[in-house]
Amino acid sequence: MNSKIFVLKCSHGTTLFKLLFCLLIICLSVNTIKGQTISIDGNAIGKRFDGIGAVSGGGATSVLLKDYPEPQRSQILDILFKPKFGASISALLVEVPGDGNSTQGSEPSHMHSRNDENYSRGYEWWLMSEARKRNPSITLDANAWSCPKWIGNNNFWSQDMCDYYAKWIKGLKNVYGIDLDAVGCRNEKGVNEDFVKKLRATLNGSGLSKVKIHAFDNWQKDKFDWCKDMLKDSLLRSSVDIMSAHTMNEMPATADVIKLSEELNKPIWNSEEHIYKKGFDCEISLVESFNKNFIESGATMIVNWFLVASTYGIEPFPEDPAIMVAREPWSGYYYLRPVLWGYAHYGQFCKTGWKYLNGACGKLDSGGTFVTLKSPGNDYSIIVETKNAKADQKVTFKVSGGLSSGKMCVWRSNAQEQFVRINDITPVNGSFEITFEPNSIYSLSTTTGQQKGSFARIPASKPFPFPYYETFEE
Repeated sequence: MNSKIFVLKCSHGTTLFKLLFCLLIICLSVNTIKGQTISIDGNAIGKRFDGIGAVSGGGATSVLLKDYPEPQRSQILDILFKPKFGASISALLVEVPGDGNSTQGSEPSHMHSRNDENYSRGYEWWLMSEARKRNPSITLDANAWSCPKWIGNNNFWSQDMCDYYAKWIKGLKNVYGIDLDAVGCRNEKGVNEDFVKKLRATLNGSGLSKVKIHAFDNWQKDKFDWCKDMLKDSLLRSSVDIMSAHTMNEMPATADVIKLSEELNKPIWNSEEHIYKKGFDCEISLVESFNKNFIESGATMIVNWFLVASTYGIEPFPEDPAIMVAREPWSGYYYLRPVLWGYAHYGQFCKTGWKYLNGACGKLDSGGTFVTLKSPGNDYSIIVETKNAKADQKVTFKVSGGLSSGKMCVWRSNAQEQFVRINDITPVNGSFEITFEPNSIYSLSTTTGQQKGSFARIPASKPFPFPYYETFEE
């Protein structure tokens, strides 16, 4: 419609009204809702979902958390780990302490010297215990950023370091009753194929054959180049269980790497993603990153740095991009960041061990991404983000393959409100329709029990209580 011509034909008294009407029609035509149909087949079972979560480490990120008074300490742990309550993360990667400053300070080693073993130092043991207490199925992973100088006469890639890892993992099991699921080689410090072979042999010889090894946890463009060596080196191939790297949101795995992963039956993990943003932009960017990590790189576990800002505010990265901030054990004060609810859009709607559905993960026509995950039964969840969409999008889902035909809950986050339940959807004859708004996050699921967990009467923030006296003997 041509608004100029229309106005010329109008009488003087109605010209303004007609012009405004015409402009409304033009605006509506610009923002027309485009239709898209997505098929979800419960028989199109794809890769195993290995979890989403965060890193405790890469610095003393969690150092103040254990000192919090009750009930605030338990509240914080519930918000992080309790299923269907807060973030509900399904994967946790911790630093294997090495006495070295790894960003925000150091974590104390269990072996300051070759003949020293102490499995009560530090707090990662405690944090893993609390995480698994709340979620027995959480994936527990670990990696070292540094090590004491005595290791290998100052050579990290040594048999000493293999033994150091093995003793730490056995201490976790023998003292705290926790089985570690996986361990890396070294955080962002290159590749040493001989080391991973020695590490595998050392773990096997220590009764730790079930602990998987991921390698090599680098971030550069060539981070996966070493993987092709597994084709010609059978010992390397049998030593590495998982192909892992960092920051795939910025530099995805190539098609050749994804193909190799599938040929060798070795999953791809993102062992450290970074989303350095604030507010809702951090939240939606996190979900976009989780979706894209699978869609573009085939990554089945993604952990973001870092879990909780529980270190002093003078340290680097005092708030961004943590799930929450808890740095005042003397007052009990803590606060949540909006990004927490981005984790919840995954964590409260799927579990480790679910499967991605082939053909039901990808990009929306008018901006955004989606993934679909299926439980071992017939439940399924769809996680959608529309960060880059410019208009509403009407999407029709056609469901088949024995998936649940029951009512679906729908939870949404946007810049105005996070993690809010909106109207349920009931499929009709295996089909349902929904309109996704721009710059929003949606979780649709046949599961139940989700909630926006919170606690009342969080103590007020207070300055550190000087003067302070400590004998270090308690």
